[in-house]
Amino acid sequence: MSVGLFKELALLPLAPVRGTTWVAGQLAEEADRQLYDENRIKRELVQLELDEEEGRIGEQERRNKESELLERLQIARARARGEAEQLDAALEAAETEDSEVIDRG
Repeated sequence: MSVGLFKELALLPLAPVRGTTWVAGQLAEEADRQLYDENRIKRELVQLELDEEEGRIGEQERRNKESELLERLQIARARARGEAEQLDAALEAAETEDSEVIDRG
């Protein structure tokens, strides 16, 4: 019996826990994506304005929620910049590798 198979058999009783942990992680990632989705935040800001105009919320509540939404928007944009910078760095590294391979070829 291989070590990998033995390890899997030994860990089999933990499979439901690992599955539950994976699902929880996926749910947390999706919640985070939605929380910091720039378009969603903009829609919420517009809805907030409408809610105040129609008298569903007061000015102070709108200001509090607006402040929270603007903070989330700032975080979303910072994350997007960070991801763009990571992508640019990865593309630059790939281009450098390609040019080195061509130079050696």
